[in-house]
Amino acid sequence: MKALRLFFFFILSVLIIVAVLMYVLPTYQKVERTVVIKAPAAAIYNELSKLENFNKFSVWSQRDPAAKFSFRGKDGTVDAVATWKGDPALAGDGKIEITALEPDKKIVHNLSFSKPKKGNAKSSFLLNEVNGTTSVTWLFELATPRPWNIFNLFASLDKEMGKDFDEGLAMLKAAMEKSYGTEVKQETYKVEMLNFPATNFAAVKQQIRWADLQSFYAEHLPIVIQEVQNAGAAPGTASGLIFSWDEKLQQANYAVAVPVAAETSINNPIVQLVKINASKAIAVTLSGGYEKLPDVYASLRKYINENDLKEKSPVIEQYFFGPVNEKDTSKWLTKIVMLVE
Repeated sequence: MKALRLFFFFILSVLIIVAVLMYVLPTYQKVERTVVIKAPAAAIYNELSKLENFNKFSVWSQRDPAAKFSFRGKDGTVDAVATWKGDPALAGDGKIEITALEPDKKIVHNLSFSKPKKGNAKSSFLLNEVNGTTSVTWLFELATPRPWNIFNLFASLDKEMGKDFDEGLAMLKAAMEKSYGTEVKQETYKVEMLNFPATNFAAVKQQIRWADLQSFYAEHLPIVIQEVQNAGAAPGTASGLIFSWDEKLQQANYAVAVPVAAETSINNPIVQLVKINASKAIAVTLSGGYEKLPDVYASLRKYINENDLKEKSPVIEQYFFGPVNEKDTSKWLTKIVMLVE
């Protein structure tokens, strides 16, 4: 009887835990991906707002070319509907409906799946344009109503399907940039391995919009240099420390910095001392303007992937010659150092 009683309380405890989890866990799973496209938001909106264009960047449709599509309502307007019938193992059967539109800003779809299994989801495209370049975020939320939301503990939609959304956005980016003539052949840069020494920086650090980085740097570099000189120390090469880079919000956690001797003491609350420990690193030296910086970073991250390395924070940009001390962009010289392990 005692064993039976213990078994009963065990089962009761499990049921209570499951019940609590069902009410604590979210009733949906989501995938969120962002891409930056060199094209205006209006053009991207016009492409995304029409259901007939969805197959151009839907990896699921491309995997099932035999799928049949039909349309109802005026495409590109709220309540327009597209239905599809395909291979259950590939595209399956379902429908997609436009439920909300905000010109040049947002497109929202509701999706209903009937095969291979029933389900409902919400898909949103969020557009944010800055200086002719648009950040596109694709947010996909799959309903997992109670009690089935308990399985969210054991399955991740993001891990299972995240790459599909990355591929779709990559196809959208390629198509839009080709259409607007902004597609640029990526240049490959030589990457060098080095040992980055332990270094102390005097720095002003802030979360800053990409669009404000140059003005933030120009405003705060003289302050940092002056405070270092007030401390009786010699400032090293002007640098930027990038602790994070947010593609979605188009912001960076960035510091204007100069190397200083380890014993330097700064007496200004906005200027902090940042110590970076000695580390293995990779680097690229860039001659000329900053328009090729994306290619430099692509070369660095390609090297990391090919050599099974792991990137560490922060990235260090050393500005030997730049907009602060040289007007001729062809004479600018920048070294980008990426700490690795």
